[in-house]
Amino acid sequence: MSSGPEEGGYFRRNYVREPVLLADSVRARRRLVAWFAAARMGDKSDFAEQMERMFGVDYPIGFDSYNHSAFWEKEDIADILSGITLWLQMNRLHNLLLAEARAIIAEESLRYRIDDKGGVHFFVDEEFERAIQSTIAGLGSTRFTAANHALQDALSNLDVAHQSGKGLISGIFEAVESAFITIIGPTKIDRISPKAIDDHLRPKLLNHFSAYPEAGDKVDRLLGTFKAWVHSAHPFRHGAGFDQAHEAPLDLAIATATQGMSFLRLIVAL
Repeated sequence: MSSGPEEGGYFRRNYVREPVLLADSVRARRRLVAWFAAARMGDKSDFAEQMERMFGVDYPIGFDSYNHSAFWEKEDIADILSGITLWLQMNRLHNLLLAEARAIIAEESLRYRIDDKGGVHFFVDEEFERAIQSTIAGLGSTRFTAANHALQDALSNLDVAHQSGKGLISGIFEAVESAFITIIGPTKIDRISPKAIDDHLRPKLLNHFSAYPEAGDKVDRLLGTFKAWVHSAHPFRHGAGFDQAHEAPLDLAIATATQGMSFLRLIVAL
């Protein structure tokens, strides 16, 4: 059994075992160019050679030397994240360099963190990130544009600098509600509720799972779980009363968001 990601390990070796979309930022990459150039201890040519030797990177070449700006601005994001670790370690984890790298990640709202040994990790964990990516993929249709926007807004609340468990739950709830209203078609329903779930979602699920034995029982159990999730997330929704506008602990918010994204993927598949 795996013991989990290695502290100080390279991102590509810790996480990239199959194709996966990763959070990225053009602005963060530009800042990393300046961050890399400002370091005084590490040998930049040696860095390029190490990236080629360790990770198989086709390091960009300029007129007569390595093109470091092109590397940070254009290479695969997994190699960039691994490069952060390598450069920090080549600079002996210089405190100011480490602090600046962490600031870039946080201020540009990337969903990663840097440990004390320079290793870059997903902000939550690998499974949560994969849940995010599969949910985003499911919202690819233009009919779910509003739900996709709400999801992206929700995820922005994982920003280290402006973190909000309430905002994460609220955004996920809005995404689920938007997708729900979209798939049930034109009705007078503009809110998700137990009655709306029974009247409009249950028939669609019964049809969707009609080939399975005891579909009615399975659907009812599933909807019981869904209603419980709606009930638990409801106090954090947009437009909650002032007395309900309390912050949510991050671990609770992540658990609620994970479950909400699973329901979101189910809804958009109908």
